[in-house]
Amino acid sequence: MGVVAVVVGACGSSVGGEQQASSTIAFKSINCDGTVAVMLPYGRFGATDSVQMNWARVSLDKFNQDHNTLFTFEPSNVDFDAAVGVAEARRIVTNPNVIGVVGPKTSVVTKAVGPIFDAAGLVYVSPSATNATLTDGKLKGFYRVVASDALQGPRMAQFIDKVLKPKTVLVVENDEPYSKGLADSIVETLTAEGVPSQRITVSLEQKSYQDVVALVTDSVNVVAMPLLIATDAQRLANQLRAGGKYPALIGGDSLFVGAFSAPGAYVSTYAPDASKLSEGREIINLYQSIFGTFEAYGGPAFVAMQVVLTAALTACQANGDVSRSAVTEALPRVRFESRILDSWVAFDERHELKDAVVHIYQVGPRGFELAD
Repeated sequence: MGVVAVVVGACGSSVGGEQQASSTIAFKSINCDGTVAVMLPYGRFGATDSVQMNWARVSLDKFNQDHNTLFTFEPSNVDFDAAVGVAEARRIVTNPNVIGVVGPKTSVVTKAVGPIFDAAGLVYVSPSATNATLTDGKLKGFYRVVASDALQGPRMAQFIDKVLKPKTVLVVENDEPYSKGLADSIVETLTAEGVPSQRITVSLEQKSYQDVVALVTDSVNVVAMPLLIATDAQRLANQLRAGGKYPALIGGDSLFVGAFSAPGAYVSTYAPDASKLSEGREIINLYQSIFGTFEAYGGPAFVAMQVVLTAALTACQANGDVSRSAVTEALPRVRFESRILDSWVAFDERHELKDAVVHIYQVGPRGFELAD
């Protein structure tokens, strides 16, 4: 599926005692090609929900430009609807040109489509599916470029305990894998720290949260919102304020978007705000030249695309083979420095990102500001 590359220059760095190959490698006469399916949403909740898809597109364009490759992009518009994901997965696997998948976005879709991708020999690298059980070994081709909720939940709970000085924490969750898994992890850690908590389950895209507002009494001064949809969290924050309730608010990584702008609220995120990283300026300029406005959330989708394409290029460089099996074999050995994550990208035996971290940001007058 391509012509083997000739390496004319490379650089490396030692991380954890291992020699790591940089992703900035100069090649000439590269003719590697193949299609990457991108199972991420676009358009459903307005421009904000297209951000991950946009980041993946920018990543592919930049990779082709940097390496003189010919990889192409196939969008698959899937958010949290597992049935839609299954239908799209079945379509994707019938295309012999597809060598890997970026996505899915959510844990519930990942659980549904994973067996289909596994049966077809496709790797699938998610920028945001964080349920801890996804890497228990059942899904053979699944990788993620963010930490699992086994890390995010305790990080949020510890921040609540040490910074927000809670009396009682109200945990507002959805009945779906991402939200429930993150809520479980938060509550488990709060309990271990001796912090009282209550839980309430709300529906996706629920319009009224008066039952939640009623639970915020004088003894409840923190509301944790591991909610899947940012607009739901914004609606809840607005109704709390309208009801004269002002608890500290903290949400998960799904709220690190422009659609969530509750002043003073905190959110956790796996990737730093790329708009504040000087090293990422070139990438941001490219993003803005294509899409106009810039959204910090979605940076991990850029990295997920890099992972799939780096594996494909490695396979192509080795023997000109950019088949699904060659990409699958090459992916566990992918290692590169990411300016978007501000860290190195490499995977452990469970396909988890090594040395992943969780940042806490706060909504301020000029957007998200690093809090911890």
